[in-house]
Amino acid sequence: MLRACFVLIGGVLTGGFLLVALLATSASAGMSQDLASCTAARDRSAAAACTRVMNSGRLPREQMYIGHFNRGTAYQRAGDFAKAISDFTKVLELKPDFLRAYEARGMVHDDRGEKDMALADLDEAVKRDGKQWQFLYSRAVVLRANGDREAALRDLDAAIDLNRDAAFIPLMRALILADQGSYESARAEINRVLAEGRDDAAAHYARAAVAFAEGRIDAAEEDADRALKLHADFAAAHMLKGRILEERGDKTAARKRFDRALAAATDSFDGRTTRRVANERLAVLGKLGNDGKPGKEKRDNLAAVRAEPKAEQRRPLDCKVFLPATGSVVSAKCSE
Repeated sequence: MLRACFVLIGGVLTGGFLLVALLATSASAGMSQDLASCTAARDRSAAAACTRVMNSGRLPREQMYIGHFNRGTAYQRAGDFAKAISDFTKVLELKPDFLRAYEARGMVHDDRGEKDMALADLDEAVKRDGKQWQFLYSRAVVLRANGDREAALRDLDAAIDLNRDAAFIPLMRALILADQGSYESARAEINRVLAEGRDDAAAHYARAAVAFAEGRIDAAEEDADRALKLHADFAAAHMLKGRILEERGDKTAARKRFDRALAAATDSFDGRTTRRVANERLAVLGKLGNDGKPGKEKRDNLAAVRAEPKAEQRRPLDCKVFLPATGSVVSAKCSE
C-alpha cells in the first residue's frame, strides 16, 4: 500500500494553509475529509480534524507547524483562546521564521483583552518583515481598539503603499477617520472604493457606519441594506442594522440582528467592533423589554451560537490575499 503524504501548495489562504493529500485507497476518505476540514479551520470540529491529521503519522515532520497553525486558527474561531495561543506558540517553536504565527497569536491576545501582549507580537511581526501589509493592517486594528488612532492611520498608510488593491485597508482608514469626527474625509475614502467597484458590500457598510455616527439614520439604513443585499451574512452590517432598529425603538428586531452578527463576526470586516458593540447592546437589551422597562433575558443559547456558527452564516467577504511563496494575489476570505 502506498503511504499518503501531504504537500503544501502556495501559501496562506487567510486562516488555514492549503494541504493536499495524495491518497491511494478509498480507506483514506476519512483522512481526506479531515484535511479539508483542517484547512478550512472554521470551528472546534476543524481543530479535532487537525489533531487527527497530526496524530496520523502521515504528516511529514517539516509540515507539523502547518497543522498547529490551522488548529490554532480553528480554536480561535471557536473562542478557545488559550488553546489557540498554545498552538501558535508551538508553530514558532517548530518554525521560528513563520511570522504569520506572531500576527495570529497577537490577534488572539487582543481577543482576550491582553493589549500589551497583542502589540508585542504584532510589533515583532512588523519588525521582522515590514513589507507584509497584513501585519501592518492587523496592528492598525488593534491600535484602533486601544484608542491610538494616529498610530493606526500610520500603519494603514504604510499598508496601502504596499498593496493598493485591498479595499478593506482604505475602508478601515475611513472608519478611523469617522472615529475622529472627520466624516467628510471618511466618505471621500469610501466613495473612491465604490467608484472603483471594489468590495462593494464592505464599502456600503463603512458608509452606513459613517452616516450612523453623524446621526443620518435613513442614509445609514439605506447603505446597510445595500451591504446585506450584496452579502446576506455580513456580520458588521447586521450589527449596524441592529443599532438602527434599536434607535427606532424596535428592540426585539435589534436583538435578533445582534445575535446574528455575533454568530458570523469571526471573519467579518470590522469584526472586532462588531463583537464589542453587539455584546454591549445585548447586555443592555437583555435587561429591557420593547417598552424600555425590565424584561426577561432570552439569550440562553447565545454562547453556543457564537462558538459554532452555522455553515450558511460563515460565508465571508472576498478580499485579496498575497501569497509570499508564489508572489501572486488571490481572492480569499477577509480577515481583520
